[in-house]
Amino acid sequence: MPISIRPARNEDLEIAAALVQRSINDLWSRHGFEPSMPLRPPVFQAFCLSEDATGLWIAEDDEAIIGFGFSWTLADFWYLAQLFIEPGKQAMGVGGELLQKTLLHAERLKATNRALITFAFNTSAIGLYTKHGLYPRQPLYRISAPASVVQRRLRSSRYACSPIAAGAPVDWLGQIDSDILGFRRDRHHEYLLRTDATGFRIEEGGSAVGYAYASPEGHIGPLAVASGADSAEVVSAAMEAALSLQPQQLSLIAPGGADALMAKVIELGFHIVQPLVLMSARSFGDWRNYVPRDPGYM
Repeated sequence: MPISIRPARNEDLEIAAALVQRSINDLWSRHGFEPSMPLRPPVFQAFCLSEDATGLWIAEDDEAIIGFGFSWTLADFWYLAQLFIEPGKQAMGVGGELLQKTLLHAERLKATNRALITFAFNTSAIGLYTKHGLYPRQPLYRISAPASVVQRRLRSSRYACSPIAAGAPVDWLGQIDSDILGFRRDRHHEYLLRTDATGFRIEEGGSAVGYAYASPEGHIGPLAVASGADSAEVVSAAMEAALSLQPQQLSLIAPGGADALMAKVIELGFHIVQPLVLMSARSFGDWRNYVPRDPGYM
């Protein structure tokens, strides 16, 4: 039977998550990285499917799932969260067909910009995206450090930091996003605050100067620095908050152009683990002041 592409259903998502894990580990292994991507439950995918099912697609070969394409939109911004093909099936043109389906999502919603984050060493994927008008804009680096090293080097921030309760108003978060990214992410904040990630409000004199999320495993992101705030102080406050969760390791995705942020994390003992790249149809956002959560969420 020929390969077919159809809309994704809830019952596909666990299978698709395992496919994504295999594909990433295969890619990492082929480029000399340890194949250590864990299998993660498709919680964000399920959330986005419930919000807008037209952004998720499945490729099948004789009823076996061999590809998964997943995009989300906010206002007139379209984002490709995942596009992965089963190892061994990647030279069959399936990736291009899936990408075409996801791009229809952008066209239907009249998106004025399109973006994604991918691994900087995945040149075949980068080539595919550039053919569709998405160009490399911002280098990103997955970095990590032992929590004990960061704890030893960290000095307390002058900014106060407090957890954000699930169900709390997110208007102030949306305003920071609007200033930095050019669009609000209120629904995404509501989603994150219902997960095991802890959100933190970072403030000075009662006014928000940023926010940060930290997972129990010590991954930080998204993190945002409000315009005019001290990036190094916001990062220090976020590190203190993440350390309060008592992880063994801290990690985040740092934009290469965020000089103050990069200087602070290198001072705290972080080192580069993997290079990534933000690609988009046109430039957007102030990437000196925003740390993505992961390539899928941004």
